Amino acid sequence: MAKEMTEQSDIQQIEHRMKTATLELHKLAPLVGVAKQIRQYDSDRRRNLLAKFMRPHIKNGETSTAAETLARSTEAFQVGFNELAKELETSEATIARWDAMMCSFEASRSLLSMAKESMKALEG
Repeated sequence: MAKEMTEQSDIQQIEHRMKTATLELHKLAPLVGVAKQIRQYDSDRRRNLLAKFMRPHIKNGETSTAAETLARSTEAFQVGFNELAKELETSEATIARWDAMMCSFEASRSLLSMAKESMKALEG
């Protein structure tokens, strides 16, 4: 009887962890969508930033190589580049949180299945 109570308590704890993971996954879903989009377009975003800062130099007759060097050397470009890097870092952290929560959910699901099978074996 005590073993069954322990098993039932374990099952309730596992179910609670699954519900918590499910709620967290639902909260993260929209953030993960944005994070994946930022990840996917990161190189385009960086190229667009560089092009924005190269444009005035090219209009002034600089070669593209010189324009790139001049653009990259501006403080404003560095600030923008660092902002993009922080956005990517935040995105990667969000995706990692999603992956970790999904692992927790899957582990709980496996544990719940095993605990239920143990309960059946004890009852039978």
